[in-house]
Amino acid sequence: MRGGRSEPAVSASATLTAYGGTTLAEFEKRFTITTGADRAFDFLSDPVHLPEYVSTLRLEDSTAVDGELDVDADLGERGGAPDAGFVADRATRRITWGRSDGPYGGSIEVTPGTTNTSGVTLRLRTRDDADAAGSSRIFDQAVADIRRVLSGR
Repeated sequence: MRGGRSEPAVSASATLTAYGGTTLAEFEKRFTITTGADRAFDFLSDPVHLPEYVSTLRLEDSTAVDGELDVDADLGERGGAPDAGFVADRATRRITWGRSDGPYGGSIEVTPGTTNTSGVTLRLRTRDDADAAGSSRIFDQAVADIRRVLSGR
């Protein structure tokens, strides 16, 4: 309890798993925020807000695709493939991101709680040879920043 109010629980886990011959470090945290699920999803699913909860990220440039991307088109004609995807599914309140050609990726799921609360599950997977302490620090900071921005803490 801090300042007379109880802090919502945060459950966390970190595991190592195999992916195509590569060992992955996987992080997961579940926590509660004092914002409704629709409002939380709207904020988290807008890539413009990423730097507000991922401190190491800066938006440089982005390209939006209206409609379906022609997957049969020659990559040379399109100027190459994207480095990573960011997909928000309003129906499931799930956001996924990652590289199509590798083990890096993650997700955020928002679940309804009460009128003014929701649950958030944040997952990240990366190669285990990445800086584990640094990845864990950035992951924990993202959780703290989401809670701060969406709960006023």
